[in-house]
Amino acid sequence: MSRLLLVGVHLLLSVAALPTVLVTGATGRTGHLLYGMLQHDPRVGELRALVTNRTKARQLLNCSRCDESEGIFIGDVTQPASLVAPMHGVDVLAIAVGVYGGPNQSATQARDVEFTGVENQVAALGTQAGGTPRRVVLCSSMGTTDPKAAVGGGSVLFYKLNAEAFLGSSGVGSAIVKPCGLLDVPGGKHALAVSHDDKLPTFDFTISRADVARVMAEAALDDSAVNLRFLLCNGKRSDPPTTDFAGLLRSARWPWEQ
Repeated sequence: MSRLLLVGVHLLLSVAALPTVLVTGATGRTGHLLYGMLQHDPRVGELRALVTNRTKARQLLNCSRCDESEGIFIGDVTQPASLVAPMHGVDVLAIAVGVYGGPNQSATQARDVEFTGVENQVAALGTQAGGTPRRVVLCSSMGTTDPKAAVGGGSVLFYKLNAEAFLGSSGVGSAIVKPCGLLDVPGGKHALAVSHDDKLPTFDFTISRADVARVMAEAALDDSAVNLRFLLCNGKRSDPPTTDFAGLLRSARWPWEQ
C-alpha cells in the first residue's frame, strides 16, 4: 500500500472517529449557544439540531436550508416517532430542552417535557446503540434537591429531579449540569465553580448561559465526562475567568473519584 493511500486511510479513520452530536432544544436561549460552540469545535464529526420551528432555526443556527441535509430536524421530545430520524447514528446527545417554569407552569407540560421528554430522548438514543458507546449531557437546574425550591419553581424542579434520577439509572454515561440562576450576558468573564447537593460553592448564585453552554460542550466531547452531576455557578470574583473546562469537569467528581 502506497504512503499516500495510507495517509488517506488514516485521515478517513480519524474523521470517522469523531462523534456525531445532537443538540435538542437547539433554538432555546441556552441551546443555540451550545449549538454555536459545537459548530466551531474541531472535535465534532457531525452536528445535528432538533428544533420545533424552522424559522427560528434560520434566525439562530446559521443554516441556509435548515433541513435534514444540514442536520436540522423538526421534532418534539414529547413525540417519540419524531426522534427516530435525528437520533440515528448519534454518539452524544446534549439536552437543552426545557419549559420556563414558575408557579403558573402547567404540571402536565412540565412532566411531558422535563421528565417524559428526557425518557423519550434516551430511549430513542438507546435503540440506535448497536454496540457504540453513547453519552448524554443534560441541562437541569439548581434546586432540584431542595424541597423548598419547588415553591418558586412549581412542578418543573420536581420533574427535573425525576429526569436526573432516570438518567442516572439508565445505564447511559451521563453528565448532569445544574446551573445556578441563568443570565443572558456574555460568558468568559468569571471563574466558574462546582459543588454537589445544591450547596452553593460561593455567594454568587448566578451564571451566564454562555458559560453553561461552554461547560456542556466540553462535557459532550470529553469521553471521561460520565457519571457526573453537579451544581455550576460563578466562582470567586477575585479568581481569573475559567479556561480549563476539562479541569473544571474533573473537579466536579466526588473526592474519592479524584
